[in-house]
Amino acid sequence: MIGAVIVLTLLVVKQPSFLKSAYDLLREEALIIGDSSRNDLSQAEKILSAKAGEKPSSFSWKYKGRGYALDESLYESYYRFYKTLPVSSPANDASQVKWYTTYNEMFIAGAVGDDTIQVLAEKIRVLGEERKLNENQMVELVAAFVQTIPYDQGKLERRKSGLDGVTEKITYPYEVLYENTGVCQDKSYLAYALLKKLGYGVAIFLFPDPKDNHMAIGVKCPLQYSNYDSGYCFIETTSLGNKIGMIPDLIPQSRIATSDIQINTIDDSSAADDEYQPLGNIEILNTIDGKEYTGIIDTISTQRELLRLRKTIDVYKGELKALSAEIGSQEKDLDKMEKKMKSLKDDEKYDDYNDLVEKYNSLLSKVKKNIKAYNRQVAVNNAVVERYRVLANDFYR
Repeated sequence: MIGAVIVLTLLVVKQPSFLKSAYDLLREEALIIGDSSRNDLSQAEKILSAKAGEKPSSFSWKYKGRGYALDESLYESYYRFYKTLPVSSPANDASQVKWYTTYNEMFIAGAVGDDTIQVLAEKIRVLGEERKLNENQMVELVAAFVQTIPYDQGKLERRKSGLDGVTEKITYPYEVLYENTGVCQDKSYLAYALLKKLGYGVAIFLFPDPKDNHMAIGVKCPLQYSNYDSGYCFIETTSLGNKIGMIPDLIPQSRIATSDIQINTIDDSSAADDEYQPLGNIEILNTIDGKEYTGIIDTISTQRELLRLRKTIDVYKGELKALSAEIGSQEKDLDKMEKKMKSLKDDEKYDDYNDLVEKYNSLLSKVKKNIKAYNRQVAVNNAVVERYRVLANDFYR
């Protein structure tokens, strides 16, 4: 039996509601990470070290089924410099939003004299232009680049068992590139910085509730298509397969967010309700203006088409099931008639036999018509399923 089922997260708008307990939790967490020198905000003004200990780094990823690759020279001296920078902002009397904004900017800005992010953004832009990508596809190319950087599951697990100021601190974008790994906050800062350098409007999407403990970014997009009526479309950085503008769910164990599809057989039930955890309250921070991403219009159009195809497949599923049951019942009646006809023939009751033969042939004709109708319906169903699969695979590729 051929069929498909899709699990899609719709764009659900929730009223932002900042949780003071989560705010306090993050400020306390930031204050205890690292030693006093790393918690001193003035350390961010330290002079960037000279380039030393070159580390040639190669990055490769796929976008729309095509491979992309670039090389970047990173330096151990820069890496160690960022390791010494602050990972917290002083817990003063600033408002919650102002404190978070300052805290995020500390990671996004980068050190004076370090043009690594600018150079990297330019290399990605050149790659996109060589493939004749438009402005919308350029955003998607950057998103795919960051999503491909491996998620640091070990860091998450270590954090669960207790913070460690050396290995579990929030990392600067340079550190993410150097280590080629990061968790949601680390990778979100990198994506934000890259898109900002390319001139796009961006924002931080913070989910401060402790049960979420998640961060993503937004890219400026038409207000009517934006998430949370914010003017920004959601970009999830933790894993591939997350479309811009689609709010994902968290996988509780790994904390990786996903809006990926699931294609099963037509008789399979969808994933259990508790398999994914929807994101909750949000605070939108560090918003800056810039170029607008309009690819969300096509995304929503395709999403609607996928949902329409899914509904059509569900209807066909019901029709095929009913027709199959009818054919099965008719075939049982034919079997009973055959046995009865044999008995009548053996008993030489030819009049009754001939009457039953006439009924048998009439029912057999109906069965043949139903089988033809079933096969035609199967062909139509398979065409819709194939259309669904092609569209879905391209949508999430």
